[in-house]
Amino acid sequence: MQPKMESGTDALRLAIGSTLIVLSIIALGELTISALTGTNLWLDLARGMFIGTLIAFPTFLYNATVLRQNVILQRKFRSAYRVATRNAEDIICKNQELEAAQMRLAELANSDFLTGLANRRRFEQSFADAFGAAGLGGAPFTLILLDLDNFKQVNDVHGHDAGDAVLQHVAVRIRTAIGERPGFGARLGGDEFAILLWETFDGADVAAFAAELQATLALPHVYCGKTLVARSSISLGFYSAAFNAASEMFVATDKALMSHKHSDQIGIACVGADDSLSLAS
Repeated sequence: MQPKMESGTDALRLAIGSTLIVLSIIALGELTISALTGTNLWLDLARGMFIGTLIAFPTFLYNATVLRQNVILQRKFRSAYRVATRNAEDIICKNQELEAAQMRLAELANSDFLTGLANRRRFEQSFADAFGAAGLGGAPFTLILLDLDNFKQVNDVHGHDAGDAVLQHVAVRIRTAIGERPGFGARLGGDEFAILLWETFDGADVAAFAAELQATLALPHVYCGKTLVARSSISLGFYSAAFNAASEMFVATDKALMSHKHSDQIGIACVGADDSLSLAS
């Protein structure tokens, strides 16, 4: 086990100690020789100490120099280690901040700036993925399209700030309605919204969900003391192998929405598994 050296004083102490050990060994050797040969003890001891000093002094200087350099290198190593540790911690912290920023940017790139719902880009990608997965034998899904019936009137009468507030309220109600269901809501643009629900094996359950959502969206919105009403039209598109592409399913569901919106019928428009249009009253 090597002695621990914290300073130059420790190195000097170690060098002196090692030199004294060498001199002591030489002195003992001289005493032994004097005892065996019967020569003058003090003369042999003096001669041995003199010779030992001549031998040990350069060794002492060398050891002191080497040990001092070791102490200096040890200090530099410790300082470099502390700096490296701080730099490593800074790098880890910066990487974490960068990852958080990248996640935030990715979230912003896929979110609608006004409502916080998914934007059209994310919706289209998720819709295409769901359609492809269902076509390969995955679970069926449902596309829900909706828009507000009198949103233009809200903007014209009460201003665009009121219209933006209504859109934000609608987004909150959509998120609340989805709740724990597997799926998400998106704003496609203007007053047009979409919902994707995964694993929809029960069409009646989805129709009940849509009816409840429509009733919720018909409730008044309060903005700056004003009561605003913005009812919605809704259409459901159930996945079917009859659709050749996701775009075909979207167009059929959107066409059902437009037809229902411009009719006097109430309820929800549905595009069934046989690609036919029906109205759920």
